[in-house]
Amino acid sequence: MPAIAETPNVLIVEDEDLIRDAYALRLAHEGFTVIQAKNGREALARARQDIPHLILLDVILPDFSGFEVLKALRADRRFSSVPVVLFTNLGQHMDKHEAARMGATDYLVKSEVTPAEVVNRVKKLLAEGGGVRPIANFELFVDAERGDAAALASLLGYPRDYRCRQCGGALVLLLSGDFSDPWTRNFRARLRCPRCQQMAETAAQA
Repeated sequence: MPAIAETPNVLIVEDEDLIRDAYALRLAHEGFTVIQAKNGREALARARQDIPHLILLDVILPDFSGFEVLKALRADRRFSSVPVVLFTNLGQHMDKHEAARMGATDYLVKSEVTPAEVVNRVKKLLAEGGGVRPIANFELFVDAERGDAAALASLLGYPRDYRCRQCGGALVLLLSGDFSDPWTRNFRARLRCPRCQQMAETAAQA
């Protein structure tokens, strides 16, 4: 991702002129350099010409979908850490984990935010390190008797029966990482005991 300059570049990809202009004017007023694109093909060309610090990407575009543009961006190493915020309508309302899995940094529902709130979100994302995409977390219940569960436990140094040594409860396998990166898909695996965690939280509240 390009280093954050005094006037970061923000690429807005939106086919509705009124919506695009409203966000562009507000961002420009706040000191951002704004690049605009009306469709997916133009968005990719503009992005490759001058790599932006952040991209606001509409989901429904006249040529490519926002998801297709996002996939193309994430397949290019130059954009692997550039924050991409999806714009959606209520009809395309999606789960944040699903958006992260597809490569999005965040998503906004148009009817639920104002231009001022969008600007604040842009500022927050850039201040937090820009290209660091949210970590997706998954909890998996492992059947110790099936598949390669025992081999996985042995490889990671976990109990082969996936049972807590303190309370005997079933352990949950947690996978945390950036699963949207098509080049690495790095993640961290660890075991957690829900029963022990609940007991600890109850004791803390007592």
